[in-house]
Amino acid sequence: MNLHEGATVSSCRFPDAAVDHPLRQLHLWGGRLFQVLLVLIVMITAGLPVSAAWICDGDRLTAEPIQLGRDAFGVMDEPIPNTADGTVPGDVILLNWRGVTLQLPRTNNAGAPSYTDGRWWWQAENPEQPDFRQRKGGIVSYACSPET
Repeated sequence: MNLHEGATVSSCRFPDAAVDHPLRQLHLWGGRLFQVLLVLIVMITAGLPVSAAWICDGDRLTAEPIQLGRDAFGVMDEPIPNTADGTVPGDVILLNWRGVTLQLPRTNNAGAPSYTDGRWWWQAENPEQPDFRQRKGGIVSYACSPET
């Protein structure tokens, strides 16, 4: 094997092997630590959806709006029709109640945003007493009040 003057096999064929092993491990751990810190910063500073809580029919209910409608429409020349309280048709709300999570799409009804999947219906026009209903043979309304 012909090597240039001053060259060794490890530094020519495997440049990483020529680095001092503890120094290399320190470099790897430093990179991993940087990645973890970056992920933590992003998680802490990310805007989380605002959620609210009520007591509905004796049990805690939380509502978390999710804005998906703007992404579905994409860039538009004209403003999105029927926007209300910062929501558009296509947005959803997640309701957690009695161990069940309901994902209800926003309706295209005029006025305050309402959400329904055909069985469940939610509207918080009055945040002190939101309207929460279920179609179960007939219409069942659940009395809701703010969580204290």
